[in-house]
Amino acid sequence: MPPSDRFKPIQRIASHRERKAAAALGESLKQREAAQQRLTELKAYLAEYQERFRGAARAGLSSSQALEYQVFIAKLEGAIAEQEAIVKRLQQDCDSSKVHWRGRYSRTKAMENAVDRLQSEERREEERREQAESDDRPPRKTR
Repeated sequence: MPPSDRFKPIQRIASHRERKAAAALGESLKQREAAQQRLTELKAYLAEYQERFRGAARAGLSSSQALEYQVFIAKLEGAIAEQEAIVKRLQQDCDSSKVHWRGRYSRTKAMENAVDRLQSEERREEERREQAESDDRPPRKTR
């Protein structure tokens, strides 16, 4: 068995692990984007609700209505703070997944390069062997 064939199972394992790490990175990015979208929606809703509150305040509000607006705005601000923390944590997860994938990718490429070098060496050795056999044969006479 040529040396390059002995490395192929290891190369396949490295490639499989790299694909799994890439899939995990993709999932992590998807989760972060969804959380970021939710944060954007919450901020837009807060801005809209605050504008409604200002408009209602100009038109005249009772103290209970003003309190309801303020309580709801405080809840939205709390939800935004929680969502910002989620986005931050998911960004850290993305960064970690990216580092993990890059390591797997580097290992896979290194293994591919090693197998390629071995195969090139095997081809050169085979060519040398064929050349030596050709040199050892007596030349054929042409008629």
